[in-house]
Amino acid sequence: MNRRSFVLKTSGMALSFSMAPTLFAQEAKGGDKMDRIALGTLLFRYRFQQTKPKGVEKIENELTLLDVPQHHRDRFGIRKIEFWNEHFESLEPDYLEKLKGKIKDAGSELVNVQIDRISYDLASTDEEARAKSVKSVSEWIDAVSFLGSRCIRINPGSPKGSVEQSIKSLTELNARAKEKNLIIITANHFGIEMDADKHVAIVKGSGVYTEPDFGNYPPDDKLFAKLEKIVPHAYIVSAKMVDFDEKTMQHVSYDFDRCVQLCEKLGFKGLYMVAQYSPKVQPIDYSKVADWGIEHLKANISA
Repeated sequence: MNRRSFVLKTSGMALSFSMAPTLFAQEAKGGDKMDRIALGTLLFRYRFQQTKPKGVEKIENELTLLDVPQHHRDRFGIRKIEFWNEHFESLEPDYLEKLKGKIKDAGSELVNVQIDRISYDLASTDEEARAKSVKSVSEWIDAVSFLGSRCIRINPGSPKGSVEQSIKSLTELNARAKEKNLIIITANHFGIEMDADKHVAIVKGSGVYTEPDFGNYPPDDKLFAKLEKIVPHAYIVSAKMVDFDEKTMQHVSYDFDRCVQLCEKLGFKGLYMVAQYSPKVQPIDYSKVADWGIEHLKANISA
């Protein structure tokens, strides 16, 4: 996509949200607990053509992003949704306009788009590569803001990169995001930010937020200590599940409830994003995985 032409075609679009004025994002008080729960497309990746398992020719109950707002509302009663950019069919204005209309028709809100599909390294010590990465991510900032999303999740950079370069890149991108009323969040997503101390330094240095992800840290005795460092800087929490017992349909990878309880104890008042990812392709009903996550969140969070 030609970013300049996209910007010209979409300039002047009014968005209806603003940057969070406090450290923690906070949903409306005194409401339903479901108001603090969102659901994305990552959990349903096997129902999308772009991310179906290898060797699968026919997908049962196939989904596209155009289906998701109504699907999540009808099946789960969830109106706050997240898209994985792996599932976009295009960045052309006609497609984005149609997708925006589907979100509106379902009475839903797009709260985040995860940016993984493109190759980029915001922490690269090669300045040319870093600048190219910033440009590539900027195109997604334009598209995501057009859709009216509240946030965009961007990866801080590779483990071989530098904190200083990551801060430089995210500072540049954050300036552009603020112009679009878009909030940048950064998950612990297998890059330089897997070191929790570096993650905190990057978000504080660039003025962006964390998105603590339960499922991305190793499930060892350091899991909760790492979460404790990054949760105070969170805008959204990724309540990610990993593996399930196929007979009991119980989550077995780590203590999910304890993770949620820790976030609540630390004062987190924002959204929890229901997600699941595992390198295993399990023969389970992933809608029931979503149900499990929703019910365990409701059991452990305040309204």
